[in-house]
Amino acid sequence: MSYKVEHNGKSVELPDFKDLPVGIIRKARNTDPNELMWVVLEEVLDAKQLAVIDTLSMEQFAEAMKGWTQGAPLGESLQSSKS
Repeated sequence: MSYKVEHNGKSVELPDFKDLPVGIIRKARNTDPNELMWVVLEEVLDAKQLAVIDTLSMEQFAEAMKGWTQGAPLGESLQSSKS
């Protein structure tokens, strides 16, 4: 199942966070924590989709990322984030 971000009549489908290839997280493992989400997004979205994400306010972006990840920090499984 994917997660949809909608803004200004446009939408972006993000792959289900728990189905992300671990290689994306591995590539980002030494990245500054403030940059991790951007690395992941740039791996899973194309330029047109990123342009939609770029129009979100910080509040909208934070809400969308929390919804997508279900609150799980990068590098931590959804199961362990709920315990």
